[in-house]
Amino acid sequence: MKKVIGIVEDEKDLNELVKRYLEKEGYEVRSYLTFDEAHAHTADDDVSLWVLDIMLGDKSGFDLIEEIRANDPEVPVIFMSARDKEFDRIIGLEKGSDDYITKPFSPKELVL
Repeated sequence: MKKVIGIVEDEKDLNELVKRYLEKEGYEVRSYLTFDEAHAHTADDDVSLWVLDIMLGDKSGFDLIEEIRANDPEVPVIFMSARDKEFDRIIGLEKGSDDYITKPFSPKELVL
């Protein structure tokens, strides 16, 4: 059975690029462009990794990680963001992410 990765990224081109790369690596990918789309799936118990953008319109990945953690405190979560300051990375990790990747990045970083 393939591992399932949930991607939440509002930049359509980047969302599609990451999705295609991960599928090529053998993962099943569920991609969402908005907070609301992803919010409806935060309780999906078959997702083995979440990759979240931080800025998602009027909501954020910070809001989403709270819901993900409430449903499954053990599922890994990676933030990906254009916010590249040390302060931003620390906040992301304090909010409960397992890693923080700054944009631009190589999709290969996600599978390493």
